[in-house]
Amino acid sequence: MNYIKYTKTSTFLFPLLEIPKALFICNVKNSFDQVVMTTRFLNSFSYDLDLGHLEYNDGPYIYIVIKSYQDKEFETFYSTILSFRNYIDEYEKENHIVMVFKIPDKNLEDYYKIISGLYSIISKEAKTLIMQNSFFSGKPYVIPLILNKSENLKDSWERKLSNDGIVNGKYVGVKSMVDLMDQEVWSIIVKEKESLTKEVLMKIGNIKLSPIQESEE
Repeated sequence: MNYIKYTKTSTFLFPLLEIPKALFICNVKNSFDQVVMTTRFLNSFSYDLDLGHLEYNDGPYIYIVIKSYQDKEFETFYSTILSFRNYIDEYEKENHIVMVFKIPDKNLEDYYKIISGLYSIISKEAKTLIMQNSFFSGKPYVIPLILNKSENLKDSWERKLSNDGIVNGKYVGVKSMVDLMDQEVWSIIVKEKESLTKEVLMKIGNIKLSPIQESEE
């Protein structure tokens, strides 16, 4: 299985759906009793560029990509996730299930702030949701730094973006010092990078598993 880098949608917007990420936990084993799948959640996106005709393709909706492998517990998971009131639709894409959910009205203001890259001024409730229920590929301690516009993280970015006159160990004689001033300390959500396409799913790849047979009573 390829390494999956979670989108900013999975980190900052998925939690606003208020769907517990623990719901996706599973324990699928192969015939050698080795665990081969621990979560049904693959990734989530803010758009699906292959579905431009759908009215919910550009708005407060999240596309959750779910591994379609149906183990013994899949039906329980499936019926549970369908019970969320903000469920909108679902479809199959490259052997995965894509479920569409709408951001609850009470979280819309925070949704639009995040879309605009204003991570530090979202509500306290939204920050709690993100810190407790996000999918993030980096170190967990980075999330509160982003949400609180940490000076340490700001300084770190300024050092990385600045040029003190030495490039790749060679003196170039030109200094370029970056001052982020009062900017946020994390990049904004870019539509092209948060869009679900067939090409994206093909790059991620699929888990190849054989169906688990139910034991006879």
